Amino acid sequence: MWMILIVVVSAIWVVIDAKNIGVKKGLVTGLGNMGPWSWFFVTLLLWIIGFPMYLYYRGKFKLAVAGTSNAEKTPTSASINVKQPDNMAIEDLEKLAALKDKGLITQGEFEIKKKQILGI
Repeated sequence: MWMILIVVVSAIWVVIDAKNIGVKKGLVTGLGNMGPWSWFFVTLLLWIIGFPMYLYYRGKFKLAVAGTSNAEKTPTSASINVKQPDNMAIEDLEKLAALKDKGLITQGEFEIKKKQILGI
């Protein structure tokens, strides 16, 4: 009787835990590539194999979920449209800043010329 209770409770814990950490089919490769409800039934019907297997794959699922959420939050270089200034542009900007610091050009002239140099 107590063994049946352990199996049922652990299967319920597996499905709740899998949903909480974001387990879904396709996150990992191999035999553990299942969704939360598949894990539930494997744990319920083949507890001696399914429960330890879920515990083994749980860490892999957490890493995969963390990896996908970081990839969604972190912009890639392709999604950022910032033109990197070349060495010539940097030298021109430094000369322009020196002219502004000496008072030979105004702040407005500096901004206009800076945009021209950067191509903005």
